[in-house]
Amino acid sequence: MCKFLRAACGGEVMDGVARPCPCHTIHRGEPHRGEDVEHLAHHVNWEEEKKRLMTNKDSQSEQQLKIPKIPKNGLAKGLPDEQVQDQARYAQLILSRENLVGQAANHLSFDETLLQYVRMSNTQFKKMQLLDSRLTTCDLANAEWAEAIFRRVELIDCQLTGFRAIEATIQDTLFKGCNSSFAQFRFATLKRVRFEHCDLSEVDFQETSLSDVTFISCDLGNAEMSGAKLNRVDLRGSKIDGLRAGLNELKGAILDPGQALAFVRGMGIRVESPEKEL
Repeated sequence: MCKFLRAACGGEVMDGVARPCPCHTIHRGEPHRGEDVEHLAHHVNWEEEKKRLMTNKDSQSEQQLKIPKIPKNGLAKGLPDEQVQDQARYAQLILSRENLVGQAANHLSFDETLLQYVRMSNTQFKKMQLLDSRLTTCDLANAEWAEAIFRRVELIDCQLTGFRAIEATIQDTLFKGCNSSFAQFRFATLKRVRFEHCDLSEVDFQETSLSDVTFISCDLGNAEMSGAKLNRVDLRGSKIDGLRAGLNELKGAILDPGQALAFVRGMGIRVESPEKEL
């Protein structure tokens, strides 16, 4: 049975997603009868759907995140040692232009910390915790932070190309202006997360749980979402060309009409207005 699209009489559109109905199944790569496409057009009133989605756009895009709780005063400068240590807890610090490239540690923790221009590419921090912290213009390219925990974190203009956060738990976190192409969040859990103006091309969300996640003006071209579980995930206004996901994965997604139409056409289905009778 095709997992990509099922639509016909008795079906309906809820939350921007075509729900199944028992009459027809439209398969990718197979011939489609004109009446099937006409049925689909009949059930999806794009103008009404667009108005409904735009009415809710502000509330979806402005998903409230819990912001980092960072003291305004009294933050110490720098790390006590050049090499981070296993199970070390670093709290209430300002780290600027530190070089941690290639370092490895387990159960590392940064709490109430500001990190600016910190180089952390190719680091291996297993089960690290990042709490109430802000990273600005930091380099995390090809870092491997398996089973990491992010809570109330902001990453601004960071380099995250090839960043790997397998089985991570990411909550109340903002990614803004980050280059995250080829990043891997496979098997992770994301809750109340917002991506703004991020390059997420070729990102891997396979088998990832995403709840209350918003993508604002992001590039999700060729992103992998097979097996992902989406709940109130707002993709409107972002590029999703080549997104690898089917209806099972997109049941909890919010798409704009243009995205929904592109998704249907990407399966080889022609969507046309009925011809006027002469």
